[in-house]
Formats: sequence, structure tokens, C-alpha cells
Amino acid sequence: MVGSPPGRGLDDLSDAFSSSFTVTNTPNDVNRPHPRFSQYKAKTNTAGQEVRRARMLEHQKSKRDDLVTLARSLAMGDFEEEEVEEEDEEEMDTTGGEVKQRRLRKTYKNQLMLSEWLVEVPEDLEKNWLLLLCPEGRRNFVIAANGTTKVFSKSGKQVKTFPSSLPGGNRNQGGRARHSYTILDCVFSDTNGIFYILDMMCWDGYQYYDCDTEFRLAWVQQKFIENQDLRVRNRINPYCFQPLPVYQCTKTSISEALNSPLPFNDPLDGLLIYHRRVHYMPGKTPLVGWIKGYMVPELLEIEVCQELVEQRPAEYGGMKTYLKKTYDRVERMKRADLEKSRTEQEAVMN
Repeated sequence: MVGSPPGRGLDDLSDAFSSSFTVTNTPNDVNRPHPRFSQYKAKTNTAGQEVRRARMLEHQKSKRDDLVTLARSLAMGDFEEEEVEEEDEEEMDTTGGEVKQRRLRKTYKNQLMLSEWLVEVPEDLEKNWLLLLCPEGRRNFVIAANGTTKVFSKSGKQVKTFPSSLPGGNRNQGGRARHSYTILDCVFSDTNGIFYILDMMCWDGYQYYDCDTEFRLAWVQQKFIENQDLRVRNRINPYCFQPLPVYQCTKTSISEALNSPLPFNDPLDGLLIYHRRVHYMPGKTPLVGWIKGYMVPELLEIEVCQELVEQRPAEYGGMKTYLKKTYDRVERMKRADLEKSRTEQEAVMN
């Protein structure tokens, strides 16, 4: 993953290793090994994840009105004062390096739809799922509104502010910018200065949270055909925005995607598979799956190119073994970080 500035704390420690683990106990969390990982191929064990997928597809129907309100509030910053966290947070200004103190709004935290490890292959994989190849980078929540573009981390920290050609993203758009807003789920490549778009929640004042994944991903492709200037870096658009291609989840399509030149210049981080009918729901969901490229032969029985095979860590030893070692390592780092914070607090009190 793209590195982060030193001293950003436990949230960023967790983010930095987010493709392999987390420090929570969420079932099937993409950031840690699933407790039944060793049994992912056994058909008798697929019911648990399948049942949760069915329940979430049904539950999402009742959320439309809430999501419409959420979209506008996120874009316009229209929140009640009590939703502002008590503690100040440090933020790096992208224009020159000055560290500022700012009060974080709780509302900007946990707004991304996060995947679970693909430990149980869906029986309807070919029929009802879509694939995105995900480049290495930092996952970001991007909001263009009120004539500026703001970027937030998964933990809700504002990490960048700049103009862009996204609808609502710069003051040169005139009066239109005051009423328009765009919200995107992106992976940022610091190396190439590109925001790769995983998903689109709002565009030009219209919200798409309650639209099917298949529609959202097709619509964002169309928007970038119509707005080629978003791909060009210039004074009012200092970072490029680029949608990622969408693939079918057949064995043939997955094989071709992984054994052909990648559609980006960054290394492959992993594969995201989306259920065609899932709405954009902030938080972790079994309707979005995640797997590393070098794990594909083991889980999906599809051969991958030698370049992906060589991405396997030296201590890999299989999916279950490797993920357990990774999780154990971050637990040790977490304890060390907590101990450091405790020591600093005691020093302040004394």
C-alpha cells in the first residue's frame, strides 16, 4: 500500500495493512482471516455467508430515503454541531506541509463500502457478480462540492483539498458549483497522481446510493466518456481521475483479466467482486468480496501469470497460514502502539 506520513497513529497503522488484516472482530472482515477459512471449499459451510448476502439484499430496500439525506449532508457539510468529535486531529495541508489542528466530524468516518475476504465462493458467481482489478494505493472518500474537492481517509480524516473538474469541484464552474456535488469511492496512487474510481455514489447533484452496482459502474464509465478533461492533469484538475474497467466473473473472463497487461501502471493489490444488485451501503458487507491475485489459483482454481505468483510473500504457506501470521503481527503492533500512547498520557499527567 502507499506509505503514509509518520506519526499518524493507530487508524493509519490499520489502514496501511488493510489489504490483509484489521483489529476488529467483524465476521469475514477483509482485513483479517475468517474463522472458518480452512473450510471455504466445503459446500456445507456456504450457507452462513449466503444467508447474510440474501438478508442484506432485502434490507437495502428500506434505506433509500436515509441515503438521499446522507448524500446531501456529506456534500454540503450540513450536520448538527453535536456530530463533531471532541478531540482535535492533526492534518497535513497539501499546499505546503503546515500541520493544522482541525475538529473531525464523525460523519466522515466509515462512509466507504468495505469488502469481506472471499472465503466462500458464491454459487452464483458467474451469473450475479462483477469483477474490478484494484491497484495498490490509499482508499479514499472524495467529495466535490461548494467549489472545492476534499479527500477523506477511511477513518474520516481530511487528507487533501484541491480544485478538480468533477461537478462541484472548482469555483470556475460558476453558480453551478454552488448547487452541484459529486461523491466517489477511490483508490489514490501517490506514484502516478491518479484517483482510480471504484464506485460512484453521487454525480452532479444526483445520488446513486440506491442503484444496483451494475448500473453505478456502467454510469461512471459513461460519465468519463463525456468528461475526458477529468483524465488530464492541469491547474484546475491537479490529479487525474480514472474509472476502472469492469469484468464478468466467468473463469474465462477472470483468467483473461489476470493474464493480460493491467489497465493501470500501478501493481495489482487484489480483486474486488461485487454482487450486481448491491446498493452502495457504507460499512462492511458480504456482497463485496476481496482476494489477492496470488490466492486466485488456490480459491478459484484459475491459473495466473508468473508476475502475480511472484507477489506471494516468502512466508506465504497458503491463504489460512499467511493471513493468520499477518493478523498476529498487527496485533503485536497494536499492543505496542497502545502501550506507547499510555506512556505518553502518563507523562503528560505527571
